[in-house]
Amino acid sequence: MHHAVHFLLAGLPILFALICLVWLKMPALHTAVYSYGLASVLAYFSFDTPVQNLLHSSVRGMLLSVTVIYVLVFGMFLYNLLNECGAMNAMAYGLSRFCRSQAEQGLLISASLGPFLEAVSGFGVAVVIVAPLYLAFGFSAKKTMVLSLLTQSAVPWGALAIGTAINAELSGVPLRQLGEYSALVSIPLYVFYAFMVVAVSGGKKSVKQHLDSIFLVSFVLSLVTWATSVYVSTELAGVLAGGAAACALIIYWKVKTLISKKRGKTAAAHVVIGKGNFYKAMAPYAVLTIYIFVSHFSAACRRIVASMLVIQWPKYHFHLELLYSPGFALLLASLTAIWLYRLTGVQLKICIGKTIKQVYPAAIATTGFIAMSSVMEGAGMTNFLAAHIAALVGSWFIIASPFIGAIGGFMSGSNSTANAMFSHFQSTMAQQLHSPALLYATAQNVSAANMTMASPSRIVLAASITSQSGHEGQLVRDILPIAFAVLLIITSSIVGLSFFL
Repeated sequence: MHHAVHFLLAGLPILFALICLVWLKMPALHTAVYSYGLASVLAYFSFDTPVQNLLHSSVRGMLLSVTVIYVLVFGMFLYNLLNECGAMNAMAYGLSRFCRSQAEQGLLISASLGPFLEAVSGFGVAVVIVAPLYLAFGFSAKKTMVLSLLTQSAVPWGALAIGTAINAELSGVPLRQLGEYSALVSIPLYVFYAFMVVAVSGGKKSVKQHLDSIFLVSFVLSLVTWATSVYVSTELAGVLAGGAAACALIIYWKVKTLISKKRGKTAAAHVVIGKGNFYKAMAPYAVLTIYIFVSHFSAACRRIVASMLVIQWPKYHFHLELLYSPGFALLLASLTAIWLYRLTGVQLKICIGKTIKQVYPAAIATTGFIAMSSVMEGAGMTNFLAAHIAALVGSWFIIASPFIGAIGGFMSGSNSTANAMFSHFQSTMAQQLHSPALLYATAQNVSAANMTMASPSRIVLAASITSQSGHEGQLVRDILPIAFAVLLIITSSIVGLSFFL
């Protein structure tokens, strides 16, 4: 009975946050502050955490949120700059030439370019980039938020697979094998995400009309992710897969259009108002992508950017490489946009004002949720939940393993952090059950990565970029069923994989 009560108390902050967002429709800013307060009270009174430890965990969580806010600030700033100078409309017009319908726009942006952008940058930057595109296409804020979160299908390879590398190190399994099996488990997920993207963007009736494109993008993503992980590099799998999927879709649609013209048929195109120089509008994003590639894959550049302007606080395990972070790449992209479009001081002032207004609630909410997660981890509440779930299912831990990974991804909003929290625990359970460590490492990696899609910090990010702060509850209600379906698919795949390992 005592353990049951403690189990409920350990999970209460998460449950409380969901109730506030979904049922009470409370703004994320208030929910985050109250959830952090509840976690702190429970940690002190129910889990006997000293005040000093509480303060340590709180500060650590707040410092961790700085890495996210750094990206958020310049991501928002770049969006406002491009919107102010009309570049967003130019990009939307350029992309509309490849797409004949909103469903195709969703497939190109969320199902292919989204994974590419997330693989290149990580930290949810794909959400920041694609949401403004959807708004420029004329999508509603509600659809835009969901579609931007659906870009998180390749998070195991996000930020050049840094989270997967952490998992491999802590689990003691080869990175190549972990990338390979993560890719295998992701095959049905790619299909599911593509179906959901079309259903959300074009409506359920459009799914049947775009089955060919759905299976094409799913096949290319699956094949290239797996082949790159096995034969090239796990770090590059998401980048090459997303890029290949986008190219395959564009070529396929071009061929279909040519065939239709030869047969005398014309397809109705979805045209976006607002012509402009497409390549000029894309230049800031090209700068962002090139900088991240060079800084990550050039050994000389990496040594420079990783050693200059580094903020670290070893006591709190805080380490922020200002020049190595995607936040700095977004700053460079912002400066590129200012230079290309010759923005005036008045325009810059307007963009800075909008950015501050958008970032403030998102920054507070992100800090609160990450601090809550840090307090729960420091008080042992997170491990208590995981250990008792494992004890409850016993030899059926294979079913609980993805759920534990999902808890980490949902709480932290980061595959890297979630893997740092639970990879060793999953490996220990594998040893106790005499099961392959690779199996549980894969379950942890894929479930944690995919559940970041529904994490409060990602929800806040999507709501903020679409100017929907205060309406996060609706987004939670929309995304949670998708997230639970994803978790069910992962669990089924892991159980199936267990028969071959």
